[in-house]
Amino acid sequence: MVFLPDDLCATILSRLPIKVFTSFKLVCKQWNSVVESPIFRDLFISQHQNTQSSSWSLIKGASNRTEFLAHYRCKTWGLQRSLESYISSFISYKFENQRGKYRRGSVVAYSDAGFVLIDVSSYRYSGSTFEKRSLCVANPVSQECIEIDVPKAFENSGIFWPFGIATRTDNGVVISYKIVAYSSKSDVGYFVYSSETGLWSSLPYNFESCECNYTISLNGNLHWLSHNNDELVSMDFNATTMESGPFRYTAFPDLEKRVKFKRACTTYQGSLMYMNIVSQDNDDGSVDHKLCVWRLESWEWQLISEISTDLTETYFDYFPLRVDSLDATTAYFLSQKHQRLIAFNLRNGACLLRACLLHSGGPILRFLHHPNGSYFYSFVLPQWLYRLPRQHGEKSVDII
Repeated sequence: MVFLPDDLCATILSRLPIKVFTSFKLVCKQWNSVVESPIFRDLFISQHQNTQSSSWSLIKGASNRTEFLAHYRCKTWGLQRSLESYISSFISYKFENQRGKYRRGSVVAYSDAGFVLIDVSSYRYSGSTFEKRSLCVANPVSQECIEIDVPKAFENSGIFWPFGIATRTDNGVVISYKIVAYSSKSDVGYFVYSSETGLWSSLPYNFESCECNYTISLNGNLHWLSHNNDELVSMDFNATTMESGPFRYTAFPDLEKRVKFKRACTTYQGSLMYMNIVSQDNDDGSVDHKLCVWRLESWEWQLISEISTDLTETYFDYFPLRVDSLDATTAYFLSQKHQRLIAFNLRNGACLLRACLLHSGGPILRFLHHPNGSYFYSFVLPQWLYRLPRQHGEKSVDII
């Protein structure tokens, strides 16, 4: 292949999964130049645009997060293991014992660019003395990472909690990211780290009014549920004016109706999705139960699907997990009672599967652990391998 022109070399390499062609950069300068070029990126995305799905995981939200649903061995990435295994192996490798110190890392947030945010604490063996705290932004698949110091005022404190990371992309490249944290015992409330400046800044805002256990990173913004579960709170870093702060509040579309499940959102190809079974009384005394799906567009909920099937009956013991990352017609539901998973067609109401392990030589959908009613973090790999921007990320900085 040394004698092949770059365009033909790119055509050949673009047909392979991401996990395979990234190692080709080590072969020679020509291949490295081909793989790093924007032309190759566009060619790869074009070749894989009809690929059925990408790797993703659902992770139980708790002090020790556990992956309970994994989808992998897809053509786009070619991963042979679940995402959680890449995260755990990366943490073990990066934060192993060194020079009488013990470093413990735990993932606290996930980005739609394929990055994870890790909270890192360092201890000495003698008396298990706490020494230092930092944050790590990492791509667990490529094992690329940047470590960032927390503000010194909170370095030895347990009242500083990172809970979200938002990434901004331009023409297939991550150009910046922001880390959002809060202090439960501070008049400031929110703190934001920007990779563009390498500095922490403060946002005076009352944390108590928001539910920050679960955040969704999407298109450079962060989203989470309000405490009363009737509003979507968004930190909009793309807002043109910051006079009232970067926060937006979007009421859910079914507030005046009876719903079956606690409200939660999922994502689909750059959009925020919400689904629930809605009950409505008829004039004749009967009750209609419909599965409704909405998409958030221009900060308003648009109804995109409304169906009535056996799924919507009141005795149905499954609850919704997510809309498939690359197939808006498929939604996944889980039964806590029977520990079974189903996929549901949102067009015709057909049940597509009832299984704990699906595998037919192609992608694997594996049901790993029972969620026990916890809230869920969704980690979805994008259609391209994004690199971490490093312009200011490796500096140790103070709060401004």
